[in-house]
Amino acid sequence: MTAKSFAGYSIVRSLGDGGMMRLLLALDERGQRVVLRYLQDEYARRWTYRRHFLRGARVLANLRHPNIVQLIKTGREGRIPYMVMEYVEARTLRELILSRDPLLTKQALPMIRQLIGVLAFVHGAGYMHMDLKPENILVRNDGALFLIDFDLAQKRGWRPFRLWELPGTPAYTAPETLLKRRVDERSDIYSMGVVFYEMLTFHKPYEGSHIDQVRTDHVNPTVPPTRPRQYDSSIPVNLETIILKCIAKQPEDRYPSTSLVIRDLEALR
Repeated sequence: MTAKSFAGYSIVRSLGDGGMMRLLLALDERGQRVVLRYLQDEYARRWTYRRHFLRGARVLANLRHPNIVQLIKTGREGRIPYMVMEYVEARTLRELILSRDPLLTKQALPMIRQLIGVLAFVHGAGYMHMDLKPENILVRNDGALFLIDFDLAQKRGWRPFRLWELPGTPAYTAPETLLKRRVDERSDIYSMGVVFYEMLTFHKPYEGSHIDQVRTDHVNPTVPPTRPRQYDSSIPVNLETIILKCIAKQPEDRYPSTSLVIRDLEALR
């Protein structure tokens, strides 16, 4: 690897460091733009991180959907595993939320429908994403959305199962996951519900200056989320009801499947 190339690809520029990862915009042998994603050296030495990375690549290889960034190939440069993915000219949903981009006001409902549609596809393909958050959603200027980063994905079981590693980001993680109880697709629905909530209000349902307090509020049954319409009274009552059902603290109070979320969203006009 040099400053100008990686694994035979010509580097155009950095797309940023994502904690453990580096993202590079590069050109392939035909001059087509692609994204190189690889583990930074200190993490590439550790089996746990390599395992997550390689699992994400395997999951992504099995998912073909217009709202999922596609995997082109995987490889290894020395001891560093990498992925080559299609390049999408887009910003993260996190960037749009931080800037309160007008796109979120103009196209909030169509974007929400796109997201639940792609999550339904992921679940139908036999997986749970387990790391749904605005940083893992790309948004094109025309409002098209793309789901990325399947490193923490799990195979979807026939019944709820227990995770021994705590995945995801606490602010978007379902209470049962934080408590290391059994999880299923309703845990993803919770996380996606938090994303919907933030898209509509530019706030999270539980906010605080310390992550431990946020985590406690997520799991505490006596602490309800702030209702979205308290932030923005123009949010339709029925849409608020859907969001609150997605982020119910008890899994049995949530939607049991994405198909029912889609049904209720489609009923909105």
